[in-house]
Amino acid sequence: MHTLKISLALDSKIRIEPVGVMPDEVWDGVVDWWSLGRKLDSKSKIIFVSIPDFSQRKIWLRENWKSLGYELTIDDEVKVALKSVDGLIAKFEELAVRDDADVASINLDVIKVNRPLTEFQKKNIRFLIGMPNGANFSVPGAGKTLTTLALWEFFRASAELDRMLIVCPRSAFEAWESDSSMLFRNPSISLFNDEPIDSLTEVLYVNYEQLENENRLTRLVKWLSLGSGMLVIDEAHRIKGGGASIRWRACRELANNAKRIDLLTGTPMPQSQEDLRNLFSLSWNGVPREFFSDSRLSSLKRGGVFVRTTKKELQLPSMKITSIELPMSRVQKDVYAALRQSFIGQFEISSIDSGYFSRRGKAVMTLIAAATNPGLLMRTIKEDAYLGLTWPPKALSGQERLMSVLEDYATHEIPEKYQWVARYVSKAAKEGRKVLIWSTFIANLLALKRLLEPYNPALIYGISTQEERKAELLKFRSTNSCSVLLSNPQTLGEGVSLHKECHEAIYLDRSYNAGLYLQSLDRIHRLGLPKTQETNIFILQCEGSIDQRIARRLEDKIQRLGFYLNDAGLAEVSLPGLDDEILPDGMSGLDEVDLNDIYHHLKDNV
Repeated sequence: MHTLKISLALDSKIRIEPVGVMPDEVWDGVVDWWSLGRKLDSKSKIIFVSIPDFSQRKIWLRENWKSLGYELTIDDEVKVALKSVDGLIAKFEELAVRDDADVASINLDVIKVNRPLTEFQKKNIRFLIGMPNGANFSVPGAGKTLTTLALWEFFRASAELDRMLIVCPRSAFEAWESDSSMLFRNPSISLFNDEPIDSLTEVLYVNYEQLENENRLTRLVKWLSLGSGMLVIDEAHRIKGGGASIRWRACRELANNAKRIDLLTGTPMPQSQEDLRNLFSLSWNGVPREFFSDSRLSSLKRGGVFVRTTKKELQLPSMKITSIELPMSRVQKDVYAALRQSFIGQFEISSIDSGYFSRRGKAVMTLIAAATNPGLLMRTIKEDAYLGLTWPPKALSGQERLMSVLEDYATHEIPEKYQWVARYVSKAAKEGRKVLIWSTFIANLLALKRLLEPYNPALIYGISTQEERKAELLKFRSTNSCSVLLSNPQTLGEGVSLHKECHEAIYLDRSYNAGLYLQSLDRIHRLGLPKTQETNIFILQCEGSIDQRIARRLEDKIQRLGFYLNDAGLAEVSLPGLDDEILPDGMSGLDEVDLNDIYHHLKDNV
């Protein structure tokens, strides 16, 4: 009879090992389940698993071990450790029904900051103090960085925590560096790199990319576990993919060695409830995943297990979002029609096909590109490779006339969207106004840089170094001759404040990723704007193109997000007004509903 022994190791991890001799094929099955994506030596007959990971996956012992008639022995220490999971579940349920009165008496006098905290920041801090792990889902611009630093100051002053690790995108470095100076008793803050971590460091920050390096991750885990650590995951929607994501698994390993975990993001579920489930199963990392059901998530209220400051509560001045409908040129219509005809077949492939999302995703991104500038289809821009595009697209093979035109497209016409942008920027520059222009495609940004050369444009995109980003931001902010900043939401859509210098933004194109769109909107619409300041957003859409389908789907996603975050105003401030022509209804952000909607678009008039 095969027997597994489950015990508690000295480092508080669960130890799984066979009792007596166990055939390799049986042990291999154990390793497959408990490896959790890590490479384990199957010849070593011992597996170590964290208590949270064990708790979430222990159902396997009943369904895939004991059901086969195999034996199991579990030490009492393990049973005690697993009871802590029951305590976490009880705490989650208790907090879910908490009201304001439960936290009103918390004294914040130990928090000393050089800039007064707003009343909604103080309220959020009080709620967060009462949570074993926090989640701040306030809209961008509400001061999540300063709120988190003040929260850290509270726990540091009471000696509950002695270090804080911040995982964030590179674009957020500036905010963490500057806001830390707001604390009266400045912590020793350092950027993680290949140099030894200074022993005096209290706050350490690192970008997501570095977590993919196993040696660096090991160093971070060791530093965090040396004391009572607080793990902050900033722009946490970046790891909403859950266990399939390398970075999510890395954050999970860090979380297993932290005393407290705090999530920061204004868009915790830009696609579906699954996004929010993945985040909570990271911060409440001892609670079984199945506990976070759709019904439980939909019933959560602010102040229980998350805090959120809404746009309305910030009392920001109005933001006007206008859709600009532009006609396609003759050449653009021909190219777009050819692509639609060709791509229908790719949207009829089965969901069990290994290239299901990949092939459809490439088709979608190609349509978005063609709806802006058909000339992109003949260009190979290395920095656009992450979109999975191969240009020219195979869909145009056999279309010799179109291929001939596309090879020298720039000599035939300037895309309608480019012409609109050039006219708008010219007028804005003459009137001394600065404009932020967004596009998903690097090739668009480079083309616009040439077109808008008279206005000395600044440019920031994926391969820009940290020094280049700082220089280009400084140029845009402080140089009068620089009237334009060109960037993409995936690079600059988070962590940067531009509301003091710029009040107008243009979207050349958008993807289906609602999170990127919402985050990028708030670069110029944030706390600190004068009450009379109007912010103008222009969304360029080609008539009869995928642009209009994207607009409808983004509206659906934003309205759903608002429902789950008790924020009915979210859609109000993120979508074009009802007098516009749009009817209310990962990188690309595609889901099944999006893909089905695109399929119907491809079939129209074919």
